[in-house]
Amino acid sequence: MKGIIVFDEGGVGIASVGLESIKLNHELFGSFISAIQAYAQRSIGREMKALTYSKMKLMIDYVSDKYVVTLHSIDDPDADWNHSATVNVIEGDGFKLDDQYLGILRELLTEEIISRDEVESSIDKLKSL
Repeated sequence: MKGIIVFDEGGVGIASVGLESIKLNHELFGSFISAIQAYAQRSIGREMKALTYSKMKLMIDYVSDKYVVTLHSIDDPDADWNHSATVNVIEGDGFKLDDQYLGILRELLTEEIISRDEVESSIDKLKSL
């Protein structure tokens, strides 16, 4: 797992782990995912659980009034387990977005941090759609 992003229903960023080396507009990203989820809900009757593009896979869950997005390389064999572990930490009793819990989430990162090239490649691919 390369990164974790947590944001509210409106797309406002609450926390991110593993994305410190890239310039990511958390509000724009959160709004993008929120819009995709709203569209999926209206058109197919349920929210999307994952998005795959370029070399990245985004896994999405809605937990305790928050969206949780985990970022994985496309060939990560442990993506499901790592995503579930992240969700379990966030939905656990007493979860607070403080240094202790952010440290736990940081320990779940299993791969190299996401690179700027991976992000730019993925953004270019999205723009071409």
